[in-house]
Order: sequence, then structure tokens, then C-alpha cells
Amino acid sequence: MVLTLSAAILSMVGIHLLPLLQARGLELSAAVGLGAIVGPSQVGARILEMLIGRHYHPIWTMISSAVLVAAGTALLFAAFPTYSAAIVLYGAGNGLGSVARGTLALALFGSSRYPVLMGRLALPILMSMALSPFLAAIAFQAGGANLTLGLITFLGAANVLLVGLLWILCRRRLTAAEID
Repeated sequence: MVLTLSAAILSMVGIHLLPLLQARGLELSAAVGLGAIVGPSQVGARILEMLIGRHYHPIWTMISSAVLVAAGTALLFAAFPTYSAAIVLYGAGNGLGSVARGTLALALFGSSRYPVLMGRLALPILMSMALSPFLAAIAFQAGGANLTLGLITFLGAANVLLVGLLWILCRRRLTAAEID
């Protein structure tokens, strides 16, 4: 569910970021400039993860990803004065999420179960990525930027809660493995 929600948020923001920023009063050129921050933020977070990620469990990468995405979308929803900070947080979280998607599953389930697991996860993730922009467009049409950003922020917050539950399960699993 965590990966599916992450994919939904990614698709919604990826498709609707420029219209959402324009609905908040930005000119198209400013919205495009801000949208261009997402990519470097993703890459920067991935480089940082590459440098220090081997020193901690991949669940922390997933936690960081979910929190950064939720914080970024919340700042967009709140019409934070500097949209660039919100987009940097969102982009960094998104970049970490792409790393965590593979490393966490591998750490939790091992290399023998990894290919089958990733294959099973692909359908809900791809369905989410296909349907979520359409649902965001309906929200945008029905309630404008506030409803759409509220929906995205809600999904981000829900994902933080789900990642928190996953962390609890990981801790129990790691503790049980240490006892055996």
C-alpha cells in the first residue's frame, strides 16, 4: 500500500503541478521554473542516499521519503510563501522513494523472494499511476487547487502513517530475528 500511495502522489503531482501552481496565482513561466526544481531535488537526494544509505536500514529511506513528500505537499496545500522549498522537499522525497522501493523490499524479503514480490507489486503500482491523474483532474475540476492539493496532502499524510506501521513491523521482525 505504501508503494501504491507513493506512486499515486507521484502521478498526481507530476501531471498537475503546473496547473496547480498557476491556480495559486503563478505565471506559467514561474510555474515551469519551479517545476524544473523537482528533477535536481530527486537527484540530490539519491546522491545523498548513495553516500550514506549503506549505514542504516532501508526503512529509514522509506520513512524519509514519506515524510519529505508529505511535508512538501502540505506546504503546497498551505500556500507556503516559497513554493520552491515545498517543491524541493517533495522532489527529494520522491527521489528517495525510488531508491527505497527496491532496497526496502530486498532487505525485508531477501533476494530469493524479491523478483516475485516486485512482480506482484507492479500491478497495483501501475494501476495507481494510471488512475490517479484522472482522479486528481476530477478533484481539480470539482474543487480547484485547494481540493486537489488537499487530496494529495491527505494521501501523503496517510502514507506517513502506513510507513510508520511498516517501521513497527520491521522493528518486530528485526527483534525476532535477533532472538533466534
